[in-house]
Amino acid sequence: MRGRRAETESGSARGWVGSQVAQFGMRKKSSDRGPRRSVPSAPASQAGYWQRFKDRLADPVSGASLAAFRFAVGLVMSLEAYALCRPNVAAISAGTTPLQTYYTGADITFHLPYPAFGWLPLLPPFWIHALVALLGLAGMTMAIGFCYRLSAITVFLTWGYLWVVESTRTYWQSHYYLEVLLTFLLIWMPAGRCYSIDAWLAAGRNFPRTIPFWPILILRGQLLLAYFYAGVAKFSADWVMDAAPMRWVLADPNIMAPYRSLLGSSQLAFVEGIIPSNGFAYFISWTGLLFDLAVGFLLLIRRTRVFALVLMIIFHATNHLLIFDDIGWFPLVGVTTALIFLNPDWPEKLGRWLRHPKVPKPDWGWFAAGAVLIPVVGAALGWKSKSSDTLPGEKKQRMPLGRWTAAFVAAWLVWQGVMPLRHYWIAGDGRFTYEGMSFSWRLKAEARHARGHQLFIRDTSILPSPGSGRDRIDWEAWHGERVLYRRLTPSRLDLAQLPEIVVVLEPLLGERIFFNAAGGPGIRNEQEARERISQLWQESYGRVPDLVLGANGLGQGLESVASQLAAAGRDAEAKRIGSLAAQLRQLDEMKPAEAMGVIREIRALIKEAATRPADAMMAGLRALPPFALEGVQASAGSLFYIEDRSLQEMQPAGPPRLNRKQWKESPSTRVIPRPGYPIRTAAPLVVYLGDLGITSRELLPQVCIFDSQDSPGLPPYIWWNSPRDLTISKGMHISNQAFFLRRYARRVADLWQKEYGRRPVVTAATAVSLNGRPPQMLVDPEADLASVSASWFTHNGWIKDLELRRIPREILADKNRRPAGFAERMP
Repeated sequence: MRGRRAETESGSARGWVGSQVAQFGMRKKSSDRGPRRSVPSAPASQAGYWQRFKDRLADPVSGASLAAFRFAVGLVMSLEAYALCRPNVAAISAGTTPLQTYYTGADITFHLPYPAFGWLPLLPPFWIHALVALLGLAGMTMAIGFCYRLSAITVFLTWGYLWVVESTRTYWQSHYYLEVLLTFLLIWMPAGRCYSIDAWLAAGRNFPRTIPFWPILILRGQLLLAYFYAGVAKFSADWVMDAAPMRWVLADPNIMAPYRSLLGSSQLAFVEGIIPSNGFAYFISWTGLLFDLAVGFLLLIRRTRVFALVLMIIFHATNHLLIFDDIGWFPLVGVTTALIFLNPDWPEKLGRWLRHPKVPKPDWGWFAAGAVLIPVVGAALGWKSKSSDTLPGEKKQRMPLGRWTAAFVAAWLVWQGVMPLRHYWIAGDGRFTYEGMSFSWRLKAEARHARGHQLFIRDTSILPSPGSGRDRIDWEAWHGERVLYRRLTPSRLDLAQLPEIVVVLEPLLGERIFFNAAGGPGIRNEQEARERISQLWQESYGRVPDLVLGANGLGQGLESVASQLAAAGRDAEAKRIGSLAAQLRQLDEMKPAEAMGVIREIRALIKEAATRPADAMMAGLRALPPFALEGVQASAGSLFYIEDRSLQEMQPAGPPRLNRKQWKESPSTRVIPRPGYPIRTAAPLVVYLGDLGITSRELLPQVCIFDSQDSPGLPPYIWWNSPRDLTISKGMHISNQAFFLRRYARRVADLWQKEYGRRPVVTAATAVSLNGRPPQMLVDPEADLASVSASWFTHNGWIKDLELRRIPREILADKNRRPAGFAERMP
C-alpha cells in the first residue's frame, strides 16, 4: 500500500457511517510532519476510533470541489438578494416584492423574530435595501473568492439577519435554513484556496491548493441529514396511503398553464389526463419519499453516485417546473451543492475532459441491469465514480487540524442528527400542533390552511362577566366610537326583525342607510314610504334626504346603471353591465360554479367602480339592496336607499362611511336594550353587517364591540380587528401556527394595557385544515393566550391535538373537490 491510498469509499451499499469507520480502520495513525507508512491496521482498542476520526479529517484533498461549492453558494445568495427585490409568488400579494411583504411595506406595524432574537430591531426601509444590496455584492465576491473570509462573514450576517428578524417568512422554508447553515460553515473553511481572486493574488507566496478533508465530510453529512429527514417527514398515512397533500396540489386545474402554448392539443389533453390522476399523485408521493431517504447514501457510494446525481436533477426539475411555484432557488441549491459528493478534484478532471472530451465506456452489466430495473434513468449505474478523495502517496502528509475542529465536526453532525427527532418525544401530532417541528426539514411534507383567526378581548370594566349583576356595556369606560356592530347571516335576513332605519355595512359598498317598510307601522305603497322617510328625517334632522331610491334587486339595479351609462355615452361599460344583468335572470338555472363566476365578475366591477366614488356607475350601484351580492333577494317595495350627504362621508377612494357625530338615534332606529345586557348612558349607533373577511381592515376600527342579530340571547363581545394590524402574510401565518398566535395575543394585550392601564384576557379562535381535513380548532378558545406559557419540549395544554388521524374517505373520494385553502394558482 506504500505510495498509494486504499479506496476511501466502499462500492457496496453499506451506510455512510459504516463506510467511514471502515476507511478509518484501513489507516495507521501517522505523524502530521511526514508521510504515512502502511502497516497492518491496529485494533480499535490500540489506535482509538476518535484518533482515526481526527486522522481522516486531516487527510489532504484537492480544494477544487470546495471552491466550486463556494462559487455555487455565493451565486445563489446573490440570486436570493435579487429575488427579494422582484415580485414573485413568495410575496403572497400579487405585484409586490418579498421585501415589501416582510420588511419594508407601509402596512407593517411590527415583526415576529425568532424567540431567541427578539432583541433585534427591524431596520428602516432604507437600511433594509442597503442590507440586501450588501448581500448581493458579498455573494458575488464570495463566489469569485475575493476577500473570501470577509465576504463569507458578510453573507452569513446579512442573510442571517433577514432570516431571524422575520420568522413568518422563513419558518416554513427549509432551504432558507439550509442556506444559513451553509454560509455559516463556509466562514470556517479554506474555500478560497482554489479558483479564487485571493489565490491568484497570492500566487507568488506558495499559496496551498490542498485542504483537509473535514470541510468535505461536514458538508456531505449536512446535506445527507437534510434529505434523509425530509424523507422521514413523509412517513405518514397521509403521504403514503392517501397521497396527500400531493393529490390536492396536482388537482390544480392551472398546473399546466405555463406549458399550454408549448404543447399541441392532443399532447396537452394526454398530459392533463395524467397529472391530476390519483395514480400520478401516488407515484410522486412514493418516489419523493424514496428519493429523500436514499439520495444522500446513493451519493456516498461510488457505484451509485452518477445515478444519484441524475435523480437529483430530475427531482428538482420536477419540483420547480411542475409541482411548486413558491420554492425559489431551492432547486439550484439542491443540484449545485450535491456536487460536493463527487471526488474533491472533479473540477480539475472536468477541465481536462473539456479539453479532450471522451465518454468513458460503461460497465455494461450494470448499465443493462439498471436500465431494466429503472427504465432509462437506471442506465446511469453503468458509470462508477473513480476514487480520489485524497492526494497521491507522495503528497499524503496530513494537514494541520485545529484543536477543536474534530469536536466541532462531531458536535455539529450529532446536533443536526438529533434536533429533527425532538417532536417524537412530545405528545400530540406535531404536524398540526407544530410543537418540536421547527428546523426539522419538513420540505413540503404537509399542507396547512387556516381560516382567518379571530381575537377576543375580555375587559370586565367594559363588559362585566355574566351573572355579575352589572350592566353589560359601560360606554363611559370605552375609549372607542360608540358603535355597536351587529352580525347577521345575510341568507337568514328577516326584515321584520330590523328597525325602520337600518345602517348596513358591506364590502365595496361601505355603510349605507335604508328605510325598512317592514320594520315600522304598516306601509302600503311607495308613496307612503317616501312620506314616512321625509317625516322621520324632519323629526331628527330638520330636513329631507337628498335622495331616496327603491331597492328592487341586483338585476334591476344593474339594468338601471347600464341605462345611465348608455345615456352618458359610455357604451362599452353599459354593454358589459347589461350583459351581467341578463345573466342574473338565469342565475337560478346556472350551475353553482357558473353562478359564482357571475357574482365574482359583478364584485370585480364594483371594486373597480369604488375607486371612483363620484362616478355615475358607483352612484347607481350604491342603491343595490342590502346583501344583494351575497345572494339575498329584496322584497319589492320594502326597502329604500336613503342618501344624505350631510350624514355620509364620501371617501376619496373607497366606500362611504357614516358620520358618527351627525347621526342621531330615535325610536325609528329601535335601539332597544336587550334582556340580559341593558345599555348604560346614550344609545350607540347600531350597524348591521355580515362576514366582511379581509375588508374589515378598511371598514372597521382597530377594536369593536359586537353582538349577534341571529342569537339575541348571546352577550356582546370585544373583537380585535387583526386584519387592520397585520399584513396578509402575517395574518395567514399567525392563523396557522399556535406559537405565532400566542405571541400576537401578547402584543394585543400590551397595546390594550397601554391604552386602558389594565391587562385584559385575550382569547382566540382559529381553525386549521391539515392535508385536506375539515378545519379543526387549533387552540383552546377559553385559554388566555396573553398569559399562557410556551413549552418547547413538552405538549402545551392550550394547543389542541389533531382529532382526525386519517383524512375522511368522502373527501378523498370526491374527485371534483379541492379542500378549502388549496387556492388555484394563477394561469
